[in-house]
Amino acid sequence: MASTVLIEKLYKEIEMEMLTNVARILGNGEGITQDNVVNWQVERLSHIGELTNKQLEVLRKYSGLTMSELEAFIEENGLEQVERFDRIHTELSDLTYIEPTNLVKERIKAVGMQAKSSLDLTNSTMLDKSNELYQDILNKAVADTITGSLTPYQSMVRSINAAGSKGLTGFVAKNGAEWSAEAYVSMVIRATRKNTVAAVQEARFDEYEIDLVEISSHAGSRPSHMDYQGKIYSRSGTSKRFPPLDSTSYGAIDGIVTGINCGHQMYAYILGASKKRYEPYKKRESEEVYAQSQQQRKLERNIRSAKKEKQMLEAMNAKPEDIAKANQKIRDRQANMRDFIDDTGRTRRRTAEQIV
Repeated sequence: MASTVLIEKLYKEIEMEMLTNVARILGNGEGITQDNVVNWQVERLSHIGELTNKQLEVLRKYSGLTMSELEAFIEENGLEQVERFDRIHTELSDLTYIEPTNLVKERIKAVGMQAKSSLDLTNSTMLDKSNELYQDILNKAVADTITGSLTPYQSMVRSINAAGSKGLTGFVAKNGAEWSAEAYVSMVIRATRKNTVAAVQEARFDEYEIDLVEISSHAGSRPSHMDYQGKIYSRSGTSKRFPPLDSTSYGAIDGIVTGINCGHQMYAYILGASKKRYEPYKKRESEEVYAQSQQQRKLERNIRSAKKEKQMLEAMNAKPEDIAKANQKIRDRQANMRDFIDDTGRTRRRTAEQIV
């Protein structure tokens, strides 16, 4: 069974190996002074080609695995969604079964092409940004040394702490905003999972000529989605009784109610045959669950960031006292998570705290 969890784990491994390559090739700058820092900079810059080769090795090692897992996941998930759709809707809506046409395959294929294109872009961006990160850390160390504010070692430790928190860039938006590789790949995977479901639903709705759909509801819904859940909509917008589906503006794409982190589903609704199954959740309750989920994700990111810092420091051969500080930061952030779990009663997701 193909797994999106495995794909995300593979990209965490890719990011961590590329970050440690940056730190390892930089070294720790020990013994460098204002008198020889420029020569040291020139010597370190000569290793850019070595870094590029190391990063390409990492990408070659994992990219085939990630793409094959992605293709398998989309195919398996698509077939599962077709079966699930037909089982649910024929039972609940008295629909006469219609054999899937090529429309389903075409829409699933389009989702796969988009996902693979996104991962290809991530790979090239990570390669470029790792070289930029290497040069930025080096240039900052030189500037700090020349001004006398920090030694090269102190400057690089500070830069590596920042790099651990930010992560390696995997995507640059049109407005210049940068997404970490970890965050972007996670978004791509969630979007692919969601879009596969939506593609199958839309294709089967078209094949069954279904216009009315019911939107599911759940606790912890995104606040901007709360007003739309548990209601019935018209896909075509021609119904006089029910509002048009594209009025649900939270990430609607071509009339498909969707959203990357959205857990809502659509179900066929046949007047006189379907039984309405969902009602809206209480807004205050849903907002509280949502806020807690966001806080937990933040705490998980903080733990992962501290672990990245430690591995990069180890790769650059940092001093024992700095490794000890990194270990303490991990323990402190894990303690924050334990307090949060105790206070809220939520389930701790230890796998979400791991970096490899």
